[in-house]
Amino acid sequence: MKNRSFGSIVYTAFKWVIIWGLALFEIFPIIQLILNSFRPDTEIKKFPIGLPRTWTLENYPDTWNIGNYGRAFLNSIWVCFWTIVITLVLIGLASYALAKIDFKGRGFFVAYFLMGMAIPSFSHLIPTYYLFNRMGIANTHLCLIIIYTAGQIPFNLLLLRTFLLGIPRELEEAAKVDGCNELGTFLRVTLPLAKSIFLTVALLIFMKSWNEFAVANTYVTTDSLRTVSTRFVKFTTEYNNNFGRIFTSGVISIAPVVIMYLLMQNRFIDGLTSGGLKG
Repeated sequence: MKNRSFGSIVYTAFKWVIIWGLALFEIFPIIQLILNSFRPDTEIKKFPIGLPRTWTLENYPDTWNIGNYGRAFLNSIWVCFWTIVITLVLIGLASYALAKIDFKGRGFFVAYFLMGMAIPSFSHLIPTYYLFNRMGIANTHLCLIIIYTAGQIPFNLLLLRTFLLGIPRELEEAAKVDGCNELGTFLRVTLPLAKSIFLTVALLIFMKSWNEFAVANTYVTTDSLRTVSTRFVKFTTEYNNNFGRIFTSGVISIAPVVIMYLLMQNRFIDGLTSGGLKG
């Protein structure tokens, strides 16, 4: 018993050392990024890592105004909003059909979306750009919304379907007895029960759409239409001699994602774990 107890203590200590070590490894760059955003450029060049010796707030208004981040934020919010709305509507109805309605070819569609997850995102850049250019919607937010929506569908649809499979069919059948059709059953019974997973999916879509760079940089070249991710790269390229502004632009770019996750982390984790358990 003593050997087991000692082994258990060693194992627990080792486990927590690994966990805290990985946590510090992930958190330290973010903390240093935030600290450097409050430091003058000259100090960062002398001491890249460490606490600020001189605190300053000038980096934030300078970076925000010079980088035109106000416009970039509006562009990203606009693109993310419509991507989330359209994707949730499409995958909400589709996942309900794949989980609850027995129709011919249902297995084929599940396999089809599984295959869609295996397609590299960069493989469609050239053909879709050619197509959108011929359609006259290249270099617009519409093309970004279309591509982001299409890219978000496979994984999130299957995630949502997994959750919906865990909802007892008896609840939906009771709604049908009361006179609801499939759409009414989805809106009145299934949707309220699946709010947590819908919020989780919305947060996943927001994070991926906000941080996406390759597509936005390829399809949108007009400066006034740039999203935050492409504006960040352009800003750091133009002002690469001012480290204070570079670190500040990094904080500005990731702040919405971090804030959204911190505000919704409980719902985010509940949605993922409940979806996985019910699968």
